[in-house]
Amino acid sequence: MKHLALVLLLLACTAGCLDTAADPPPADEIAARFIAAEEQATDFTATVAVTAGSENVTVRLFRKAPENYRLEFLEPADLAGTVVVSNGTRKWRYDPATRTALTVAGPYMNAAFSGPPYPGWAEGVRGYAETVAGSLSEQNASYLGSETIGGRTAYILEVTGDSKIFEAPTRYREAVHRFRVWIDAETWLLLGLEMYGNEGNLILSAEYTDPSANTGLPDDIFVFDPPAGVEVRPMPTAAITPLFLWSIQDARRYGVEMPSYLPEGYVFKEGVHLPGAYTTLRFTDGSNELTFERRLHDPYREEAGLPGTPEPVLLADGREAEYLSADGRDQFCWSAGGYTCLLTADMLGKDELVRMAESVGV
Repeated sequence: MKHLALVLLLLACTAGCLDTAADPPPADEIAARFIAAEEQATDFTATVAVTAGSENVTVRLFRKAPENYRLEFLEPADLAGTVVVSNGTRKWRYDPATRTALTVAGPYMNAAFSGPPYPGWAEGVRGYAETVAGSLSEQNASYLGSETIGGRTAYILEVTGDSKIFEAPTRYREAVHRFRVWIDAETWLLLGLEMYGNEGNLILSAEYTDPSANTGLPDDIFVFDPPAGVEVRPMPTAAITPLFLWSIQDARRYGVEMPSYLPEGYVFKEGVHLPGAYTTLRFTDGSNELTFERRLHDPYREEAGLPGTPEPVLLADGREAEYLSADGRDQFCWSAGGYTCLLTADMLGKDELVRMAESVGV
């Protein structure tokens, strides 16, 4: 946006001289003040009513930089009481009506999806202000006047692009060619938003009630503990394509953690790696196979394993592990740095698997 840097430098000098709606600041100064308020907001709370086509959703939004958010659905009636919570490493969606909680962790969070009646697109409400601020920093805005909303004076800005400005956070990701915002003349927070398509059609509108920033939201509101008796299930996710490892050199190139010791005669065969989620490495001696798996631990997802009761084993560094032998196979399991590690082999014996486990990361 033209002159944005200069306007930001002048804000400190004009902070105590708020113009009235009858004598508003220039459009670029209003935009700059909004951008500064958004950048300085360590947390944000508001009730947001969103209309996108025929869909209407009202949520109570709690957001804390950078990844923490909580959405409490108020409308429609069939979603009232539903809560979505994320602390950046785990996400929950709890429906008190059915007493079910869906959860997903790590890199799978961005691949999670949902089906009707839950409108997954509505979770994008947490990023509306950031999207608007980014566009106002790059585009020239026009001043359209002022309006009173809920007893607050709001300045109205509009941005029109020759081409797509951004994609609407809706179910079908329509292209936005024009948007209009209502900015609080005192707090410089968002009070309203409208997004329009190429034909001038209204794609999405949002109205903010009682927005507030920097109130010191506690971290515990972004943590969810399933109530007793609630059914916990993994949230469905789209398939994510991992990196295929053709050689030891591939594994080292991607920083894959792997055993430095292999039983005699075993060599690397192949592997797959999804950063932050899982690694599977396969070794062979020509007739038997040995598999090493390292997977992000998820206490809400059942781990696959051999049948039977495992034998507890203590590794050299004091870590606890488990050994199991069943159906002509050996399995060795331990935890490290939030991950579950698993060695599975064709009757190699406990001593060899212990030696391999102790060589991981060495």
